[in-house]
Amino acid sequence: MPNLPRTIFTNADIVPHFCADGLKAEAFCTAAGRILHVGSLAEVRRAAGPGSTEVDLCGGVVYPGFIDTHSHLSSCAECLDRVDCGLSNKSVAGVLKALRAASASIDNDGWVLGYGYDDSGLPDNRHLTRHDLDEVSRDKPVFVVHISVHFAYGNTKALELLGITKDSRFDGGEVGLGEDGLPSGYLAEMAAIAAMGRLPTSSPDKLRSNLSRAIAVYNSQGFTTIMDGGIGLSGDAEQITRSYLDLMREDSLNARVYLQFLPQIMDTLRPLGLYHFGSDYLTLGGLKFFLDGSIQGFTGALLEDYHTRPGHKGTLLLSEEEICSIVGLHHQTGIQVAMHANGDRAVEAALQAFEKAISDYGHKDLRHMIIHAQTASDSQLERMKACDIIPSFFARHIEVWGDRHAAIFLGPERTERLNPAGSSVRLNLPFTLHVDTPVLPVTALGAMHAAVNRISSGGILMGPDQRITPLEALKAYTTTAALCCGGEHDRGKIASGRFADFVVLSDNLESIPAENLRDVRVNMTFTGGRMVYQA
Repeated sequence: MPNLPRTIFTNADIVPHFCADGLKAEAFCTAAGRILHVGSLAEVRRAAGPGSTEVDLCGGVVYPGFIDTHSHLSSCAECLDRVDCGLSNKSVAGVLKALRAASASIDNDGWVLGYGYDDSGLPDNRHLTRHDLDEVSRDKPVFVVHISVHFAYGNTKALELLGITKDSRFDGGEVGLGEDGLPSGYLAEMAAIAAMGRLPTSSPDKLRSNLSRAIAVYNSQGFTTIMDGGIGLSGDAEQITRSYLDLMREDSLNARVYLQFLPQIMDTLRPLGLYHFGSDYLTLGGLKFFLDGSIQGFTGALLEDYHTRPGHKGTLLLSEEEICSIVGLHHQTGIQVAMHANGDRAVEAALQAFEKAISDYGHKDLRHMIIHAQTASDSQLERMKACDIIPSFFARHIEVWGDRHAAIFLGPERTERLNPAGSSVRLNLPFTLHVDTPVLPVTALGAMHAAVNRISSGGILMGPDQRITPLEALKAYTTTAALCCGGEHDRGKIASGRFADFVVLSDNLESIPAENLRDVRVNMTFTGGRMVYQA
């Protein structure tokens, strides 16, 4: 690359573990979006040659750019224009007040959309009803998505426009009915997902703008690669994919994006051979689908009863035969499969399907994933390792919902091993971490803090043997995470030939007290050698 502009990055602590062969380096240079050379400053200057530009990283600590292996970037983009119905509202009345305030600025034919409602975290401790939301507006459709994204609520007008009646039926879903026999406004699982898929999608221009805004938020947290899990879950899948493609063609993506599609969307792409199709900045990836629901909504599929609901274990959203058929079809085609499985019953169904596919079609290096795997046993983790499955754990779950899990959903014993990252380390099973944005605000450092410390919001240490080290948490967001998007050869390390994707932090995560991890600052983020964020 003799004629390409070269940039030298200096004055930084480049962590040796994330350099090739544990190299202790002083600087590195980039060209054409990739790292050209890493080494001493003198070596790097010789490699860069005359006319290069030097960038002072101000003494920060350099790590590979963080990779988010499971979130919903396109849903996050849509939420930028929606009402936050989370715990900051303090009560159902507070949530309704926030929705009414938003409704006042929305045209008569517009939707009032909210997200983040967390029933068990409010003193009211209940789901919303259509009667609640009718208080916001009877003329405008009002629709709120639960924080888990497994439940939703509509007012009378929204249910009417969505075509949901007392006779509506959804396989793997529920339309709640009130005492009057009419829809109560509560939608669960596939009923909620179907309704979310019918919501109006932003205009193409607005969607592109919101995607760029959302990516900027990810950049501010050090992310340079984002896996958008479940295209088709919220909004028009074709329009969302087109918007990503437009941003890619305009050279306007400030992060690399890997798309995973719901089954009905992948069914249209598979015959065209469009899986694993794309560029350095956008890849049409694999399949994502749901096996169960949310443990804190009592819809996760468990092997043992819920702690406060004897006789209730939750259910699978699909039959074992359907799960095996879906996995087998895509495994034999060479398509990565990521399955949402919170409960150990759902994890078991996923494992049986993967094991059957491998038995029928052979072992393939497809980086299949089990998303969340919150209650997986050690024996199930061992079987994941045998199948080369990568679990991705919802790291902050123990922090945000741990106290509620111990008291309401799982009981103390099962909560102790929720998100078993420590067991995975002991079994030498690669794993990643995530926070399922927009379920929780996007963060890598906050997730690492939670996985390393495992302290609940009530200040209780839960599962000390499932804690991991800061280095193990870093791997989960870099080198291991790169496996999930097929990027182990081009990202996840500061090494020659890799993408010039890196983050500059205020501190070395292995040199500070573990309880201070969440206080570390992201100073700068670079994607392809371009600064995409500066504090």
